[in-house]
Amino acid sequence: MTQTAATTSVVSTALPGEVDDAMLARRVSSAAVMWTILWRELVRFQRQPTRIAAAIGTPLMFWAFLGVGFSSHFSSPTDAYPGGYGLFLLPGMMTMVALFTAIFSSISVIEDRNEGWLQSVLVSPASRWSIAMGKVLGGAIIAFIQSAVLLLAPPVWSHFPSVGHLGLILLALAFTTLMMTGIGVAFAWKSETTQGFHAIMNLVLMPMWALSGAIFPVDNQTPVLHYLMLANPLTWCSLAISRPLHGGAEWLPLALAAAFAIGALSLATWVVASPDHRGH
Repeated sequence: MTQTAATTSVVSTALPGEVDDAMLARRVSSAAVMWTILWRELVRFQRQPTRIAAAIGTPLMFWAFLGVGFSSHFSSPTDAYPGGYGLFLLPGMMTMVALFTAIFSSISVIEDRNEGWLQSVLVSPASRWSIAMGKVLGGAIIAFIQSAVLLLAPPVWSHFPSVGHLGLILLALAFTTLMMTGIGVAFAWKSETTQGFHAIMNLVLMPMWALSGAIFPVDNQTPVLHYLMLANPLTWCSLAISRPLHGGAEWLPLALAAAFAIGALSLATWVVASPDHRGH
């Protein structure tokens, strides 16, 4: 008899008060598991300083090399990008930090499975959604903190956004980190090894980042490339960060970023809740 069938049998023969108590206990257990997994992700991150260096160091090097190498060739008018190419690159570097952090956080799914810790959580009374939420929220919080640090970089000093625009930037960044981490957890849950997971990430997330307007603007591209970029969810996340960073405010990119974040979180929850051939 499966766990679901056993639970249904017990509930059907229990008194109404006992059913309510059982359901309440299950909700409390699920919430406890979610917060435990979330906290575990934060503690694991704090104990891995090399992970911090890799997640922030790589985008900073890209930022420095691209900013210096292409600044003299970047033909953007000053009224469109008043901070120059260095400031134009900032949203792309923030999404890159979110990407790398999502990859590192999602790898913990495979590590926990190989160590047997994940199996012990799966056999608990907690709901599967609590596992997905704990993993995604924990990784998203880490990615958000690391990405937000880039707002203190020198190119922003002379063009620091207002309080209202800063709030829009942080809100868009929160949606971006939720989306990237949700996608990462969904792929990691279905991956057998870390090598296979990295291969999928290089095939999916890196092209997403390259076509998100992180290096070159979405406008003035060939029709095929332009529509590919518009079909990319990460493009709208980058635009939701970029517009208020340059003093503007557009609600469509922010609304789409929120929709993509909800979609990625739903995808991760659905994948975790769906049993596969390994009996997850």
